[in-house]
Amino acid sequence: MKYSWYMPFLLVLFAVFFTFDARGANAQIGDFGQSEINVEITPETPGPNEVVYVTLTSYLTNINAATITWMVNGKTINKGVGEKTFQFTVGDMNTTTTLDVVINTAEGQAIEKTVQIKPTSVDLIWQSGGYTPPFYKGKSLFAHQNSITFIAIPHIIGSNGGEISPKNLIYKWKLNGSVKDSSSGYGKNSYTMTGSLISRPLNVEVEVTSPADASLGYARTVVAPITPTIVFYKKDPLYGIGFQDALFGTEILQSKEMAIVGVPFFFSAGNQYELQYKWSINGVAIDNDTTQTTRVFRQNKGVSGTSNIGLSVEHLNKILQFSSVSFDLMFGENTTPITNENE
Repeated sequence: MKYSWYMPFLLVLFAVFFTFDARGANAQIGDFGQSEINVEITPETPGPNEVVYVTLTSYLTNINAATITWMVNGKTINKGVGEKTFQFTVGDMNTTTTLDVVINTAEGQAIEKTVQIKPTSVDLIWQSGGYTPPFYKGKSLFAHQNSITFIAIPHIIGSNGGEISPKNLIYKWKLNGSVKDSSSGYGKNSYTMTGSLISRPLNVEVEVTSPADASLGYARTVVAPITPTIVFYKKDPLYGIGFQDALFGTEILQSKEMAIVGVPFFFSAGNQYELQYKWSINGVAIDNDTTQTTRVFRQNKGVSGTSNIGLSVEHLNKILQFSSVSFDLMFGENTTPITNENE
């Protein structure tokens, strides 16, 4: 069975709003005022038109005995004794919602709190340095020990009403919870790293702030490394490699010989001589030449059968980059194996 460029490697764009519970929207938070009362907001960085839950706590006064008034954009929404929790919905992207809280304590003290929330968004995308053949329409997936670059695309409105240039914002990058100081700073909207020998998912976060008005943006994504792979294609002496038809499962030899090329996907895109190719027929290695990406298989005269064509590829300098594949090649009427020749 043949597939036209059948590959499970589709372009992946990580939109920060929904990737692995990522939040691509954040808030500009104003001064809480007096420290006797703590204001806790959930989520800390709400998105546009999202419901926000607010809780008041205090260790210096009995908050349950206080009369609390909640106001949103100057309008009183709720008031009562011990009303220490509240919920409301923030506004659209880059619009400011003001929450005012007045706490009249049992001791007769009046405490006012003001919180301003201005939802913004940050798109977080990534690209890997893994190899893909020419004209491949998909995205190079992140394989073990490969390099990967994360790019933050913030959407933060400035005082002039237009989006602030990404180069005029401040970025703080985190990898698996640790701040990457050398990659953080003014205008540093990209972060590049290389996967380690201890292969695990990459939890990448970025906080974006504006030096002008303290607007805050946030995004998070998780990328799990994959094992690189190999795909077989037929190579025609006139038309070249038939990338439209991958070979796997069982193929029938339509003529006396067939040239087959093994194409690596997502291996580190460095020097081609860093990859070793090991071909086999029915599990038996063909020869010691590990540089050949293409082999010609020919049916011996008067014989027929099925032979299993195998190929393993490994990176000389990256031990986690290894892959092996095979398919069956049918020919003639008997069962004598076919032979091979270098192209």
